[in-house]
Amino acid sequence: MSSTIFYIALNDFSALPQSNDGECERVEKGSLLIKADTPPSAHVRTDALRHPPPLWVRVQESQKLLCVNRQLVEDLRNRVAMVLLAVTDTEERFTFYKNKSRVQEVMDLKEGDPVRVQVTSSSGRRERGLLRYKGPVCQKQGLLYGVQLVGSAVGKGFTDGSFRGQKFFQCEENCGVFVPGSRLERDYSESRREEPVMGCKNILEQSQRTVNFLSRGIRQQNPQPAGEKCSEPLQATEEKNVKLRSLEEHIIPASEEGPQPLTEALEGQPANPTLHTTGEDHLQVPSLYSPPSNGPSSSLQSDTEAPKVGLELNSMVEVHDPPIYGVIRWIGQIPDSSEVIAGLEMEEEIPSACTDGIYRGNRYFHCGPNKALFVKLKNCRPDSRFYSLLGPTNQILRCNSIAFQDYASKSVEENTPPVIGSEAVERLIGWKRGIQGHCNSCYLDATLFCMFACSYVLDTMLLRPPDKNDNDSYTETRDLLRTEIVNPLRRDGYVCATKVMALRKVLEAAGKSTGFTSEEKDPEEFLNQLFQVLRVEPLFYIRTPKKKPQGCVFYQIFMEKKQSVDVPSVQQLLEWSMVTSDLKFTEAPSCLIVQMPRNGKNFKMFSTILPTLELDITDLLEDTPRQCCICQSLAVMECQECYEDVGINPGRIKQYCEICSKQV
Repeated sequence: MSSTIFYIALNDFSALPQSNDGECERVEKGSLLIKADTPPSAHVRTDALRHPPPLWVRVQESQKLLCVNRQLVEDLRNRVAMVLLAVTDTEERFTFYKNKSRVQEVMDLKEGDPVRVQVTSSSGRRERGLLRYKGPVCQKQGLLYGVQLVGSAVGKGFTDGSFRGQKFFQCEENCGVFVPGSRLERDYSESRREEPVMGCKNILEQSQRTVNFLSRGIRQQNPQPAGEKCSEPLQATEEKNVKLRSLEEHIIPASEEGPQPLTEALEGQPANPTLHTTGEDHLQVPSLYSPPSNGPSSSLQSDTEAPKVGLELNSMVEVHDPPIYGVIRWIGQIPDSSEVIAGLEMEEEIPSACTDGIYRGNRYFHCGPNKALFVKLKNCRPDSRFYSLLGPTNQILRCNSIAFQDYASKSVEENTPPVIGSEAVERLIGWKRGIQGHCNSCYLDATLFCMFACSYVLDTMLLRPPDKNDNDSYTETRDLLRTEIVNPLRRDGYVCATKVMALRKVLEAAGKSTGFTSEEKDPEEFLNQLFQVLRVEPLFYIRTPKKKPQGCVFYQIFMEKKQSVDVPSVQQLLEWSMVTSDLKFTEAPSCLIVQMPRNGKNFKMFSTILPTLELDITDLLEDTPRQCCICQSLAVMECQECYEDVGINPGRIKQYCEICSKQV
C-alpha cells in the first residue's frame, strides 16, 4: 500500500460518480479518498490553465469512483493515512487530523511509552496505560494501538492482549484495549513523575521499617535514634510522596517494647481476641460479596464507635486530602487500639507507606506489594469519584473497579454447546454460578440466561460473519456476547457483572436509548436493541385477519383483565392473550420468546405462573387442520365468544366442526 496516494475531504461536498447518471454522491468531511486512474470514458478538458485536470478518487468507505475538485481535498502522507484509516468515524477522524501536532505525537509513540487512552468511543475519560503494540490488527485497516491499562484503570479493558483470537501483547484479563490513534495521547505527567524516594533507602531496608497508626493513615518510622541524618529526609518523603499528614497527637499508641518490624515472621494469630480473620487471612462476612458461612458471624463495630453508613467490606473509599483511593479489604481491631480499623487495598502502590496486608508481623489480608494501608474506619469516606452518600453511584466505574476483581470470569474463544439435564444442574446452580447481578441488571441477566444457558436455538446470531451492511458496533457486540458471556456461561457456569456491564455500555452507545448501564429496563427494550445491533431477522410472524403479517423477535403477553384462574400456566396465558387480541402465527416459529404479563414496577398481575415445558401452538396457527373440541372431527370454525365458557373444554380455545357448531 506504499504506492497508494490518500486524500482527506476538507468539507462536506457533492461529486459526480463515474456513471454520471445525474445523481451526485455525498462526501462527508473527514472521508478518506484514494487516488484512482482516470476512467477511459471520462471527458478531459484541454485548457488545463483555466480548468485543471479533474481528480478521480475512490471513496475509502464506499469504494465509489468520483470526480472531485482538488481544492476540496488535501493529500496525506502515507504514515498519516495509516493512522487515520483506523479511525472509522469521519467527524472524529477530521478533528484528529486538524490537530497536526497530536497526530505527529501519536505517530512517534513507541512500545513501552506511557499514554492516556480513551477506552470506549462514548467515554470522555482518558485512562493511564502503557503502549504495548502498534501496527495492523487482523483484517482491520490502518494502525491500531494496543494499550495495557495501569493504576486505577486496571480491569476497565476488554482483552488480555488478544484480538479475534490472535495474540498481540500480554496482559491480565480485561486490562488491555485496542484503539485508533485518535483516542490516544502521550502521558507527559507520567514521564515527569518523580520516582518515590525514601529517606535512607539504602540504609533502612524493608525488614527494618515499622509503622504507627495515624488518624489519617500510617507513618513510616525510623528505628534509629533521633538526630541521625536519615530522619529528616524520611519526613519529607512522607509529605511529598505518600500524601499522609503526620498529626502526632492522633498517633495510636504503640507497644511498650517499641515498634515491631513489619516483616517479622508471623507467629500464630494476632494477640487481640477481637481481631477477625479466617483461614485465608481475610475477613469473611455474610454478604453479596462472599459465599455463605456456616460459622457464627462477628460484629465489626466497636461498642463505642459506629462506622460510617454504607462502609463495609469491598466498599470503595478515599482517605486524606488530597484524597487517595482504595477498597476496604478488612475491618476489625488491632492490639493497642480500641478503635475500629480498616485495612485498605489502594489503587496505586505507595512504596514508602504500604505493605502487602501485614501489620506488625501479622497478616490481616492479601493484596499486591506496597498497596495495603491501615487507617481508622471513621476517617474513610465513600469514593467521591464514583458516588457519595447523597448522590448516585457511577455504576460503570464501580463495576470496573478493583472491588470486582476477585469475581472476574474468563473469556472463552471456542464455541461451546449448551449443557442440559443433570450436567446443567451441577454446572449452573450454587455459589458463584449463573450471571452476577449488578445495578438493575436482573432483567438483562435473566433474559440472557434463558436465551443461551441451555439452548442453542439463537446461536446463529453469535456466528454470523459481518457484511457491508453491518456497522462497527456489530462485531464488537457479537464477539463480546459470544466470548465473554455465552461461552463462559456454558463452559464455566459463571459470568461476572463486569462482562455484562461491557455489553450494556456497547448497547447504550449503539442506540438512542439511555440508561442501559444504570436503570432497570424492560426485557423488550433490551431485546429490541440487541437484535437491532446484531441485525437479527424476525423469529416469527403474526397477524390479525385480513392484515399483513408482522415480524417479531418476541411476544409480550397482554391481559385486559385478571382471569378467573389464580395460578395460570404459560400455555393458558399465551392462548388467552392471542385469542383476545385475535392474533395467529402465520407459521410455526423457529424460536418463541414469551414475556410474562406485568403491570408497573411494583405490581404483578399474577403472583405465580406455572411453567409450561412444551407449548402446544397448534390452535394458534392459521390455516392449520385442528380438531373439534367436542367430537375431535376436523374443525371448521373458532368461537372467540365461547372462550370464557368453562362448561366445554375449560381454559382452552373452542373450535368446532360443522355439526357441533350448530349444537352449542
